[in-house]
Formats: sequence, C-alpha cells, structure tokens
Amino acid sequence: MLAKIKQLKEFINSNNIITFLSGAGLSTAAGLPDFRSDKEGFWEKNKPVKFSEFLKNEESQNKSWNNNIAIINSIKRKKRTKMHDFINKFLLESKKNTHITQNIDGFHHSKRLSSQIFELHGSVRSAHCLNCKTVYDPDFFFKNHVQSTGSCLCPNCKAGLVKVSTISFGQKLDEEILRKSFLAASRCDVLICMGTSLMVSPANSIPKISRKSNSKVVILNKEATPFDDEADLVINGDLENIYEKIK
Repeated sequence: MLAKIKQLKEFINSNNIITFLSGAGLSTAAGLPDFRSDKEGFWEKNKPVKFSEFLKNEESQNKSWNNNIAIINSIKRKKRTKMHDFINKFLLESKKNTHITQNIDGFHHSKRLSSQIFELHGSVRSAHCLNCKTVYDPDFFFKNHVQSTGSCLCPNCKAGLVKVSTISFGQKLDEEILRKSFLAASRCDVLICMGTSLMVSPANSIPKISRKSNSKVVILNKEATPFDDEADLVINGDLENIYEKIK
C-alpha cells in the first residue's frame, strides 16, 4: 500500500494535466447513500421516475418532483467531503484540470470552476423547461408552482414541462457535456477514477479513451472494477482514508 500511495503522489505532484472521474463513492462519505448500499432505504422510498413516464402524466411529474426535492433536502443537511475539496484544489491550480462526475448531488459544485466540471447525469441544483430551456431554482419552482397548482407546466412558454436538471432513465445525455468529457479524457496526462464502479455507460468508456491517448489511468475505489487490469494504478479503499495519506 505504501508503494501505491507513493506512486499516486508522484502522479498528482508533478506538472501532469489531471482529469478526475467520480461516481457515487465520492459522496457516500458525506452521508448520501448509493444505489448498491442503501441501508436506510432512501432510494427505495424515492425511486426514480423514468423519462417516458414523466412526459405522460401529472402523477409521474409530481412523483419526480417530490423525489428530487427529497434529495435536495437530504443534501442540505450534509457537507461535502475532504476529497471533494481536494479535487477542487487541483482545478483551481490549473484551468487544464477537469472533473467529470456521474453525481447529481452538487457537492462538487463551484461557480468559479463551473467551466471545468462536467456533470454527466445533470444536477438537482437547477431545473429547466424541456421546451424553452428557461432555468428555474428547484425549491422556488416546487413551492410556487408544483405544490400550489399540481402542475409543472412552464410559466414562461406555457407549453413545456419544467423538470429538475437530472438525467432520468431513458433521457438523452447532454451531447455538449459528453463531448467536453471525452475531450478532457483524451487530453489529460492522468485520469483518476474515484468512487465509481465503471459499470455504467457512458462513464465506463472514459478510461478507454484516456488509455488510447496514452494517459495514465488510476482507479481509487472500494471494490474491484472491470478496468482494473488495464489501469496503471489501483488502490482499493475508502476515499477519505486515501485522502489522509496523500493530502
């Protein structure tokens, strides 16, 4: 383990361009459960609504909004982790460093770094109209429209539905964010995958893109991943414990 920590420090302490790829494991230390370790039944109580169902009727739309507000309220009671701050430190040091995340919780969020953070699955921190693209604050829209009228019809265009800006099952990913993510993966010297099983598409294709570009690939995760055999460095363990060794 000491040799691996030393190697990781060498990767991050040089002048390397670093791209971080994060999954749910980055936020579990903040108290937000992932789908596979949902001991409190949070995700069972707030089962995601498929995009096709959201488009069909007000019942599904209200269910989706209530689910996302429950996530937002849960996040408000928690703080981001030391590893979140560690990643942002590198982004502040160089505009070339980037963070691709599968997380919707926004713990990684920073207005100053927004151009370097690519949210593959969107974020609960905003909502927008699917028709006119008007952006809304989720709390405000929920209280002043969904709760009061039972509808999420956009008050601006009066034609589209307003949805929290997370990517639902069956909904297309933002092509521009995907393009920027793939570009960042191809241009970095080191790709550091954190807290991700690398089993969900398209995130699981990102290490392959970095490998094709001769980038070093590092995997920091509690369990093994399908890409471990091709990585330059694999450290299995809790991310906050790893942080304490490399800070």
